[in-house]
This record gives sequence, structure tokens and C-alpha cells, in this order.
Amino acid sequence: MSPDFSKYNISELQDIITHIDSEAYPDRRREAEKILRFKLKAGEIDDKPINNEIYKRQLGIFLGIVFSLLNLVLLYKPVFENSVLTRSSGVITYSQSPSVFWFHTLLYLFSFLGFTFWVVKLIRSKPNST
Repeated sequence: MSPDFSKYNISELQDIITHIDSEAYPDRRREAEKILRFKLKAGEIDDKPINNEIYKRQLGIFLGIVFSLLNLVLLYKPVFENSVLTRSSGVITYSQSPSVFWFHTLLYLFSFLGFTFWVVKLIRSKPNST
């Protein structure tokens, strides 16, 4: 007995097409692809946009840019004013404590580089679309 694919939404159909064993169930895959094409041509929208890979990618790029900019702002004080803001002690200058200054500066720098690398990787990757 074959499942009724017309009751599935677009995300579920895409997931089925991606994960179905084409050799064992070629008829089911063709049926799922046929219904997916019909739903897309009919202009049906996905009721669960978070499952959409393109949406996830765009959200990742946006969050990566926001966190990169935040780290860039945090890097301003160490680079241009030779001081860092700490939660417990307030402002610490390089002359007061070089180790704390460099720890915070490197933490902000590596965070900035990490998020920037993540954004570039997401931008250069191809979205998984069926």
C-alpha cells in the first residue's frame, strides 16, 4: 500500500524525495516528485519555512554578519584606544594588565575571524534545493 503523498507539505515531500530508496521504491519516488511539481506549479507555499534550506542559509549569513560586526565594534577599543571593557573590572588598559588586555583583544579578533569565515563559507556554498 502506497502512502497518500497529496497530504504531505512541500518540505515533507522534498525530504521524502531526498531520502527514499529509489531502487526499492521507484514508483513512490516518481509519485512524490509528481505531486511536488504540481504543488510548486500551483503556487502552494510551505507552511514550515524553517525547513527550507535556502531560508536557513540566509538566516545563517545574516546572523554571521551581525556577530562579525559586533566583534568588530568590540575590537575598536583595543586597537585604537589600547583599553578593553571587562564585565567585572570596567575598563582595563594595556599598561594596567597586558595579559588581560591581550586575552580580550585576541578573543574578539578570533571571534571576528571565525564568524567572518562562517559567513564566507555560507555565501560560497550552494543551497540544497530539490
